[in-house]
Amino acid sequence: GWGGLGAPQPPPAGWRRPPPPCRYSLTGDTLTVAGVDYADQGTFSCRAWTLLDSVEAEAQLRVVGRPGPVRELQVLEVGERQVRLTWTPGDEHNSPVE
Repeated sequence: GWGGLGAPQPPPAGWRRPPPPCRYSLTGDTLTVAGVDYADQGTFSCRAWTLLDSVEAEAQLRVVGRPGPVRELQVLEVGERQVRLTWTPGDEHNSPVE
């Protein structure tokens, strides 16, 4: 294990994803993103290094949510028992309507 008198110390490590908003916090080896939003999506990388070597790993953060509201809703035709509509879909937010 790490620590203790005379025991080896863990190598330094750091997370990267510029610019880091104040909602990002690092505790030990855990990066926490509070109040995650679609703007937080992307690649996060963690790098650990020693005097002799370094290693880096990447992770993709994908935020999934309900699709956004439709835009440009228009009534094309109104009948006695039916209506024809057209619209432009809203943002999918990585959760397409099927």
